[in-house]
Amino acid sequence: MTCQHLKPILPTTLAYTLIVLTTSPTIYAADLFRWQDDKGNTHYTDQVPPEYMKQGYRVISEQGLTIRTIKSISEIEKTQAANPAPEPPKKLSSEDQRLLITYSSEDEIISTRARKLADTKVMMGSTEENIGLLDAQFRQLAKRAGDYEKQAKPIPSSLLTQISSVKRKIANHNARLKKDTDNMAKIEQEFGEKLLRYRQLRNDMNDLERKP
Repeated sequence: MTCQHLKPILPTTLAYTLIVLTTSPTIYAADLFRWQDDKGNTHYTDQVPPEYMKQGYRVISEQGLTIRTIKSISEIEKTQAANPAPEPPKKLSSEDQRLLITYSSEDEIISTRARKLADTKVMMGSTEENIGLLDAQFRQLAKRAGDYEKQAKPIPSSLLTQISSVKRKIANHNARLKKDTDNMAKIEQEFGEKLLRYRQLRNDMNDLERKP
């Protein structure tokens, strides 16, 4: 019995292409192929007609044993639908990667937040102390200016300049104090979000590790 090589056929799915290529008549040149036509009739030939290859067939040895069963296109598609490939893990964003690299635990995030809040409070305390000193200086300068007015004397320009300078410094310190107050709230929010995101990422990684 001679075996004729089949002409290349383009199957409808990649999976079927791979199966056909690995079980072509060239490999099983001394064997038979069992296949059915559209009417359900079973045939044993040394090759499968191209129009019936996608319906599936069997490779039969000379002893009548089934060497390999090639599924039909519909069977392959049903198998793929019933067992979909698992979704690949989502790629971490650069921000998430930086978060996992920077902190080794939730406690480290909490301690970093506490340290930043403490540092900000120290700066705020220093600013409040300076504001107190400037207020005292302003009251002294204002009293001197009031004494000149009581005596119906003009207030020296140097004194007016000092008063203006101290008022400007007080305004700048108050602005700095407000900025630090806003920064405290920002730190609380920022590290609260970091803590939640870090916890979520760790849980996701643990879930992946537990999957078979």
